[in-house]
Amino acid sequence: ATGANSPDVQYCGGNECSNACRRCERLFGMWRLVSAFDRLADCTERSDPRSVAYLSYSDSGHMCFVSIDPARPQWAAANSPTESEALSAITGLRAYCGALEIKGDQGFVLHRVEIDRNPSQIGAVRKRWYSFNGDRLTLRADAAELTPPVVERALIWEKLAQ
Repeated sequence: ATGANSPDVQYCGGNECSNACRRCERLFGMWRLVSAFDRLADCTERSDPRSVAYLSYSDSGHMCFVSIDPARPQWAAANSPTESEALSAITGLRAYCGALEIKGDQGFVLHRVEIDRNPSQIGAVRKRWYSFNGDRLTLRADAAELTPPVVERALIWEKLAQ
């Protein structure tokens, strides 16, 4: 079974999505990155070069995220990258998938990482605070996951038409 009544999907801290937190259902679907930035302790901002990204949240309790740096160089040989081309390909990619837990009454989601470009991150739990502004979704990394001088990390998404 899937959806709001599935025992495998946790909504709003329980197995039943209450009327007060049905907004969590707005999360489901495919999202395209509009912008992403880190705010630094000196009040400046920096953007991530991996600026092309997609995020998927499913009502089966799963999520997947992938982003790339669109300026990564093309490989001279389509199937045989040089060492520097291979390094650029992997450093210009961010990707992970896993279980999704929605805590709609508290305003955050948990990404329980099962697959990651970085094998050291498998098993990690990523907490993302979410809010909606019209048809846009903003995800903010939990402060505990930030490394100084970063004091805020935000990603703004637009939902793709179904």
